[in-house]
Amino acid sequence: MNPLLMLGALLLLNSLPAYAQRTPDITGVAYKQKLGARLPSESAFTDADGHDIRIGDVFNGAPVILVLGYFHCDKLCGVTRLALLRAAQKAGLSAGSDYVFVAISIDPLEKADAARQAREIDFAAAAPIGATEGFRYLTGTPESIRAVAEAVGYSYHNGARSQTFIHPIGAVVVTTRGFVSSYLSGIGSSHDEIRGALEAAATQSAAPRASPTLLLCLDFDSTTGRYTFAVMKFLRIGAVGMALALAGMIYREFRKGARA
Repeated sequence: MNPLLMLGALLLLNSLPAYAQRTPDITGVAYKQKLGARLPSESAFTDADGHDIRIGDVFNGAPVILVLGYFHCDKLCGVTRLALLRAAQKAGLSAGSDYVFVAISIDPLEKADAARQAREIDFAAAAPIGATEGFRYLTGTPESIRAVAEAVGYSYHNGARSQTFIHPIGAVVVTTRGFVSSYLSGIGSSHDEIRGALEAAATQSAAPRASPTLLLCLDFDSTTGRYTFAVMKFLRIGAVGMALALAGMIYREFRKGARA
């Protein structure tokens, strides 16, 4: 029997549990909808221009579309912001008068330069309509970020690599007085949906509870997420093939011994 073949099969079979254990933990990551909850108005942040700002300062008489994520994310965070901005534009809405767009980074290590770069990228891609003060890209301390996240029911945790996060996709619509009015799916939100949500928020109304947000944004590498599943599938197929080959070789050796 070929000893290298045996060794290869054993290595493949032994590797399966190790990969399975590295599958990302998404337990509890979701929007836990808190309709009517109030944002912590005194929570302090820094905007993309380096100015200090409190959450209460973003309410200028228009409802707020609040998006949590992080600015250096190369997965779905930027896609979500662009989808919302384009939907609002398609609805004919103007930032500053019809709504205020607020993007908060959940990464406390990101600073104003990261917020400014994200704003420039979004503006170049979406060309949203509205006044400058209608767009707020904010960074903050762990305490301020957590206070806002907990107020709107945004549950997330650290990803596999440093400065990556596993978090839900979507947005929160907040009334002009700082109360949670409704939740948007984000990427799948239509212009009619956004218009309706903002109109309800403008009248201080809370929309019916939305369907749970199932889409998550998480970092992928060679041992996590969908790549893990692909590798595991490959290993299982390879291990089964090796096992069958070994069984065939053992059977042939057994037959030879029986005839001898």
